[in-house]
Amino acid sequence: MTLHLLARPHHPATPASAGVWKMLFDRQLALLHRRAHPAFWAGVAALGLRRDEVPDFGQLSQVVYQRTGWTLRPAGGPLPEAEYYAALARRELPLVTRLRTFAEFDHPAHGVDLFSEVMGRLPLLLEPGYAQALQALGQAWALAATPAGAALLRRFTRATFELGLLAPEGGRPQFYGAALLTSARHLHAAAAAEASSIQPLAGAARQLRLLAAATGLAEASGAQPYFVVRDWAQLLDELAQLSAELEQAQRPAPGPHALPAPLEAGSRAGSFAQRTAGLRQVG
Repeated sequence: MTLHLLARPHHPATPASAGVWKMLFDRQLALLHRRAHPAFWAGVAALGLRRDEVPDFGQLSQVVYQRTGWTLRPAGGPLPEAEYYAALARRELPLVTRLRTFAEFDHPAHGVDLFSEVMGRLPLLLEPGYAQALQALGQAWALAATPAGAALLRRFTRATFELGLLAPEGGRPQFYGAALLTSARHLHAAAAAEASSIQPLAGAARQLRLLAAATGLAEASGAQPYFVVRDWAQLLDELAQLSAELEQAQRPAPGPHALPAPLEAGSRAGSFAQRTAGLRQVG
């Protein structure tokens, strides 16, 4: 039996949870008026998401599986990075199913909850191009073999699937990143961003790799750019470039007296053998 048939909510259906959901739903959808990409609104309607009803995880799982072939994997909290990306590569989407309380209304525990997961991920998952790009993101983890590679993958994920903008050529940028779709704080920050901080996505993978090389594993300081993708096909193209940059990131820098490698040396295979596991997800 597949996971989409076994999925069950981890949150109790209580009046308090219904009130939290309704308030979050009303606030965010009002803020997203004319800012969210049309595919988001289409997905909300197709999933049957409503302000007056906490969604049933089992019903969502059925709709998503029938529409996309993806399986929803219920989780009590964020998964370790390796497990999370591996699930995406298998077309499984882990979702935290605990709904925040009133006490943590603007700051859910672990940074995510049922509202941020459902509203931030599922509507766009019904878009075939977005779903394909999300799977490609999961597959990129196999190349994040070093701490530097993992840091690059985190930065790319945040810059696209969390804080990404989408606009056709010459069009007005609209939100598709999950944090922009579900967090009032991130939404306001993006809406108030300087024009100079909004950049086209092309070349972002290389830019982020150079940033990671300059700052090490620490988070970059200062205002970060918002990357605008033209369409899902361009996002896939940049994910292919990300794979190339991940390979570059895992190559050790030569020392001051490094000898040239023999032509027959399998340097790429050697670097792959150094992969590590157990890196945990940054919330």
